[in-house]
Amino acid sequence: MSLNFILHVFTGLMAFFLLLPAAVASESGEESHGEPEYRHSLSVFLGATRAEGENLETAGIEYGYRLNESWIVGALVERAVRVSDSTLVIAFASFYPYKGWFIGAGLGRKDPGPDRENTARLSFGYEFELGGGWLLSPQVHRDFIENEEDEEVFGFAIGKEF
Repeated sequence: MSLNFILHVFTGLMAFFLLLPAAVASESGEESHGEPEYRHSLSVFLGATRAEGENLETAGIEYGYRLNESWIVGALVERAVRVSDSTLVIAFASFYPYKGWFIGAGLGRKDPGPDRENTARLSFGYEFELGGGWLLSPQVHRDFIENEEDEEVFGFAIGKEF
């Protein structure tokens, strides 16, 4: 791994964990609502990846497991359409500090053909509950890719909790 990639990952993870205590402190003043109604979620992501000055169509699928009111862990697979299609696989954790707002971080691999690159992702978004377990979530992601330029991913996920 390159030193630049390690610095990007370290900086991103530090930002995530520096925000964590403030978010936990603000949540501790609220009354607990008990166990979440749903534990699992499955979503489809549609958006664009901003890479090398271009906006590339991006689609993906995401599975999440709700540990409690504040934390979800899961995995996702995304595919961006480019000359050589690329697939991104990431394991992530998302923290919900206030109502539907979330921040997240994940680690995984990008496969743009024969080369596989380590990737770290920082995420930010909001989750709208539509009723009946349905969700709509606008999201913004920043991918730190080993030996490549960083990429931004913008879009929304439509999902179902069960």
